[in-house]
Amino acid sequence: MSAANWVDHELRNWARWANSGPSPHPRLPGSFLGTWVISELHVDSAADDRPAPIHEENAMRVQRVFDVAIRIERKVLQAEYLSPWQYSRHSGGVAAAARKLELTTPAYETILASVKRRVERAFQ
Repeated sequence: MSAANWVDHELRNWARWANSGPSPHPRLPGSFLGTWVISELHVDSAADDRPAPIHEENAMRVQRVFDVAIRIERKVLQAEYLSPWQYSRHSGGVAAAARKLELTTPAYETILASVKRRVERAFQ
C-alpha cells in the first residue's frame, strides 16, 4: 500500500471511529448512518462489503492531529472524511466542498495534503 493510500486508510478508520460514538438520539431508518444497519439475514457472506474493523489506537493518533489543527484544517477534514454530505463532497466532489468552505480547489487540496503529512508523521 502506498503512503498516500495508507494515510487515507488511517483517516477513514478515524472517521468511522469518530462517527461510531454514542448519539443523544436514536438513528432513524433512512438517516445517513441508519442506512448502514443491515439485517444479518440480508448479508451474503461471500459478498461482505462491511468496512474493516476500527483500529481505535490508530484513530486516537489521528484525533490528536485533528485536535491541534487550526480551524480551516479541521473544516477540510470534516468535508473530506467526517461529514462529506454536509459539504456536498459526495455529490459535487472536491470543488463543491471547497466552495462550501469559501476556498479555491487548490487551497483545499493543499490544506488536505498538509494535514495528511502530519498524520503520516504521527505514525512514525
